[in-house]
Amino acid sequence: MPPASGILLGNHLDFTEVYDISAPLNMVPTYPGDRLYFREWMARLDGGDDYCLSALSLSSHAGTHLDFPSHLQRGGRAQEEYSLNRFIIPAEVISIPGEGPIQPSSLQGCEITKGQALLFKTDNSQKHLMRQAAFSEEFVSLSPDAARICAAGGIGLVGIDYLSVDKHGDDSLPVHRTLLENDILILEGIDLAGIPSGRYCLICLPLSIEDAEASPVRAVLVR
Repeated sequence: MPPASGILLGNHLDFTEVYDISAPLNMVPTYPGDRLYFREWMARLDGGDDYCLSALSLSSHAGTHLDFPSHLQRGGRAQEEYSLNRFIIPAEVISIPGEGPIQPSSLQGCEITKGQALLFKTDNSQKHLMRQAAFSEEFVSLSPDAARICAAGGIGLVGIDYLSVDKHGDDSLPVHRTLLENDILILEGIDLAGIPSGRYCLICLPLSIEDAEASPVRAVLVR
């Protein structure tokens, strides 16, 4: 999505670029075995009602979403155990050529700052996979070795432009486990098509859901 411009917040922050990197829920694929997104209209003005009212049915892992450690760890931290500043952090978008999985060599030359987010822009975005309803098994994922590099560097969040950081079919979820066991949040299902590589501030606020192991987010990049 093209950036908005001239955004002024208070008297201090003037963001000249604002990118929405979330995928619209009515267009996204669903990971096999997960609940389909469904919106039901309960009342509509054009149907003769006095108001519009709709109900949503969806997975906590629907579309663009965050994974928390409690997703896989017994006793792991859930959404409400994080302060909001964990969801508003410096981020770097890194362009990754090829079909993957992403290897440690892709991180060479990257200035990793402790606590920042790394967002991987891959062929998934070039193919617009997050805007196709049909699930694709052939998506670029993160290799376990690259996940260990992220953990060693103290990264605060890792983002990828499809529904999983792990390769499809690997039910042991080694990348998820490496990241979450090191308290690295996982942002999946972002859409980085048209987003230039470089440094930004990432804002990805989850819904306020008690004991949430995951949550849909509206994710934006600003600078």
